[in-house]
Amino acid sequence: MKPGQQLKCPHCGKDCFLVKKSLMDGWTKVGDILACSCCSAKIADLEDEKTKASDIDSKFSSLENLLSEKKKEGPKIESSEDEKHFCRDCIHFVAHPFLSRCELRKKNVNPMNDCPEFKKK
Repeated sequence: MKPGQQLKCPHCGKDCFLVKKSLMDGWTKVGDILACSCCSAKIADLEDEKTKASDIDSKFSSLENLLSEKKKEGPKIESSEDEKHFCRDCIHFVAHPFLSRCELRKKNVNPMNDCPEFKKK
């Protein structure tokens, strides 16, 4: 039996679905049960969580093995002389929330402008 399975409840006699409910002892969880969706009566206990925990541990160990391998070097990006020289990457660019300025030209600029007097930061 699993949550969502449809059956006829032995307690109330109605067609219902099984619902997973937690058994609590104060604020601590004691276990899980399957209950009737109509009358909330206990139908069955759920499977032991220890078997599920071992399955999860095996999945984590395989993931750990995958991630522990040496990282492969990615592609190297080489800069070329054809690159645009954007104002946002220039040493003279002053960023401000309301206004972007070029201190070399003393005027407002767009950060994506192409600058002939570009000096990299």
